[in-house]
Parts: sequence; structure tokens; C-alpha cells
Amino acid sequence: MVKGLKEISEQIREGITQFIEAVDGTESLVDKTILDMKARLADAKDLVATAIAEEQRLKRAYQEAIDTAEIWGKEVDTASQMDDQGRASKARQRERQHLLRADDYKRQIDVQETVVARLKAALHEFYHEFRDTVKRSEILCQRQKQAETRAEFYKKVYQLLFNELDTNVSKVFEQAEQKLKATEAEAEIWEGKSHQTTTEAETTGDNFNLDQVLADLKDDVLGSRQK
Repeated sequence: MVKGLKEISEQIREGITQFIEAVDGTESLVDKTILDMKARLADAKDLVATAIAEEQRLKRAYQEAIDTAEIWGKEVDTASQMDDQGRASKARQRERQHLLRADDYKRQIDVQETVVARLKAALHEFYHEFRDTVKRSEILCQRQKQAETRAEFYKKVYQLLFNELDTNVSKVFEQAEQKLKATEAEAEIWEGKSHQTTTEAETTGDNFNLDQVLADLKDDVLGSRQK
């Protein structure tokens, strides 16, 4: 039974050791991945911020072109009312230039809005991926601590129940066997003495004649009186 428990304990300890080695082997890689993702996340935020700033700049430039075109449009009306065709023509040309510029800004704004939307979506997705990675890392760290605790526990169990138990059991049984041998030797000695005493008693009993002893005693007494 002890052997079976020992084998089970060794299997458990081996499995825990393999798990810890796997965790230790990936811990540095996980930390490196998280640090890399943090750096990429910061770069992505900067990129999105830059894209948004460019979008705002284009919108301001667009609005400025529209406002300027309106000013030149009013100049066209004023020159036309004054019947100043030359002035009106130049103003109209300027108005047209700013409207064309505004159209160009509008196209750029549309493109930039698409870029910003995609960057925001990518940033949002990457941010959630980063959070999931951090969460998985925390879970992995917790599992590692639990595994280390289990490994330490089973290590102590193994040492207490098996290493020390094997040594103590061997010593206990060795002492018990020595005591048993001494007791058996003592029992044999006393048993031998008991047999010897019994044999002597039986021999003495076989040679003992009570009548003869009494007769001898009577002769001794009568002989003494006659003297």
C-alpha cells in the first residue's frame, strides 16, 4: 500500500513539475508579448490621434476654402452691381479656385474619415485583444502560484510520508526484530532450563522408594538404642 501511494505521489509530483516547467518556459515569453503589445498599443493610439488631427485640419481647411469662396462670391456680386466686369471676372475666378480647393479638401476629408474609422476599429479590437492577453497572463500567473503551492505541498507530503517514513519504518522494524530475537533467545534459555529441571525431577522420582527409606531409618534408630 505504501509502495502504491509512493508511486501515485511520484506521478503527481512529476506532472506538477512538468506543468511548472512549461509555465516557467512561457512566462518570459508572455511578459515579452505583453510589453510588445503595450508598445504597439501606444503607437496605435498615437497613429489614431495623428489621423484625427489630420482630419480636423482638413475640415478647417475645407471650411476656410468655403468661407473664402463665399467672400469672393460676394465680391462678384458687388462688382457686377457696379458693372465692373473686369473686377467681377477676377473675383469669379478666385471664387472658382477656392471652391475647387474646397472640393479637393472634401475628397481628402472623406478618405481621411474612412482611415480614421478603420484605425479606431483596429485600435478598439487591438485594445480588447490586449486586455484579454493581460487577463490570460494574470490567470496563468495565478495558476503558476497554485501549481507552486501544490508542488511544495506534495513535496512535503512525499518527504514526510515516504522519505522519512521509509527510514523510520526500517529503523523501527530493525529494532523490533532485534528485540524479538533477544526475546526468543531468552525464551529458549528458560525453556531449556525448564526441560532440564523436569527431567531431573522425573529421574529422582523413579529411584525414590519410601518403604526402603523408612526401613533404613528404623534400623538406624533401633541400632542407636541398643548401643
